[in-house]
Amino acid sequence: MIANADRVRDWCDENEVTTMFADGLDDAVIGITRDLKTGSYRVVYDTHRVVNVLVNDQGMDYDDAIEHLERKIVCMYVGKSTPVWSFLPALDEEE
Repeated sequence: MIANADRVRDWCDENEVTTMFADGLDDAVIGITRDLKTGSYRVVYDTHRVVNVLVNDQGMDYDDAIEHLERKIVCMYVGKSTPVWSFLPALDEEE
């Protein structure tokens, strides 16, 4: 099965779309979206998967991975093709 990051790269190549990928986080790619305001395409990452990559592939412990995600990844703006960082909020146990 082809990985999501490869599928997005192939689609971008076929459609002559230029966008930005985060280094080392291909396993966290969940798709691509188009910013209707700027017209640019942006790669979408699952932040839970990003944490898994940081822990499993880069050897960080969970707390360090969360801190790295918040301070070094999600807050970065590198232009109109900056990736989108998506997350699914945890359910409150009382719900």
